[in-house]
Formats: sequence, C-alpha cells, structure tokens
Amino acid sequence: MGSGVGVTTGTEAGQRSPEEIVAALAAVPGDLGRLLDEHPAEALVRPARDGGWGVVEILPHLRDWEEIFAQRVQAVLTTERPFLESFDDELWVIERDYRGQDTAATLANFRRLREGLVEVLREVPSGAWDRTAEHEVHGPITLRWLVARIMDHDTEHREQARDALA
Repeated sequence: MGSGVGVTTGTEAGQRSPEEIVAALAAVPGDLGRLLDEHPAEALVRPARDGGWGVVEILPHLRDWEEIFAQRVQAVLTTERPFLESFDDELWVIERDYRGQDTAATLANFRRLREGLVEVLREVPSGAWDRTAEHEVHGPITLRWLVARIMDHDTEHREQARDALA
C-alpha cells in the first residue's frame, strides 16, 4: 500500500492534486457550520444512532486533532524525517470535558486552526508533498499520506455528526 520503498501513502490523496486536497480541507469548517446551523442546540448533545459521540464531542475532538495535525505537518516540512508519536485519544472526551465545551467557540477554534493549516499547505512546493516522516505506528509516511489521513478523519467525523443529527 505504498508508492515509495517502504513509505505508506494516502490512497485518496494520491489520486488528487495538492490543490484539490487543500480545497477539500478548507471546506470542512464551513460544512460543519452549515450542518450545525440546521439544528437546535439540544440536537448537538444527542449521541449518534449507534450510541457514539454527539456533535458536542465531535467538534472538540476535531479541534484537538487539528492542533496535532498542524504540528505534524510543520515537522514534516521543517525537519528531516521527523518522528511522529502516536496518541491515545480515547479518554480525551472525559479528561478534556468535551461535553462541557461551548460548541460555537469550539467550531470557531477549529475553523481558525484549519485556516492556518490550509494556509501552510497552500504554500507547500510540489516536491515537498513527498517529504517523509517516521510514524510510531504506521512507520514511514509522506506528507501526502498525512494529509490524506486528515481528510479521512474529517470524513469520518462529518458523517458521525450527520448521523448524530439525523
């Protein structure tokens, strides 16, 4: 599942241009905002039909990972083959009191962080998309793979939010 020797690459991102990737990432905060605008506040605390998170957990989760993703992208762009540690986010919902956070403020923070990431990615030279890092769990990865993981993460949680609000 890789295009380089021993390097894991993102399948979906590998089929899209950097411009398309960045545009997809840039669209997420607006998509989430429109989704939230369509529902009353009490709907945001409702769990997904499968018993999973509601929007009040999803948004802080996205925001917290956005901080990590931004740090990782910066590391890949500025450090020769950086080591990217794995995170166990299972307890963040409790430890960071996701349900107690203001949904609008959390979305605004996520939007600000995503705008910063998109700004950085818009300036990435074409050859830098193949820069590599060593991920604690996934092994050798490229910037393109990392950005594909961000896209996958966005997709997973947007669908989860839609399900919770259905």
